Amino acid sequence: MDGKKLILPSLLCCLLCGGCETLQALGFQRPTARVAGIQFGQVTLSDAQLLFDIEVDNPYPAALPLTNLDYTLSSGAQPFLAGQADLQGSIPAHSKKLVSLPVSVNYLELFRSLKNIQPGMTIPYQAGLGLSVDTPGLGLLTLPLKKEGQLSLPSISGTDIMTIRDLLLSK
Repeated sequence: MDGKKLILPSLLCCLLCGGCETLQALGFQRPTARVAGIQFGQVTLSDAQLLFDIEVDNPYPAALPLTNLDYTLSSGAQPFLAGQADLQGSIPAHSKKLVSLPVSVNYLELFRSLKNIQPGMTIPYQAGLGLSVDTPGLGLLTLPLKKEGQLSLPSISGTDIMTIRDLLLSK
């Protein structure tokens, strides 16, 4: 029996038996994800790319398309980055895959949010993420993720980034 033929009876069972908890009790699993790391990628004078490395486990007999990533980052009690990224790609059937999901960080917004930071500093962070996947037969499912740690802010050598910061903040 192929994967799609198995999903329809599972969906009917879920609807008739009271929910996805029933499916899990019957041995059917939900996809899972964990944040493996967060780091900076490409850096320019105006912004930087922040990469969320997320390991996704697809228990289904069909590919699991990634659709969306909601994210918030804060340092202490001060939020400094929030948004949504449309995703492309999928996790192959019955496999785990590490995916790097990029988000653009504008320096002006970062400096306005966290006034006491400087390039090259390491700051504590708390990340709240929602990874949306398109499950076969069940539709969209959001996997909530959290991560805390230390994030080293990029520094741009040979450039007076503080002067650039001051010019940007004076606008």
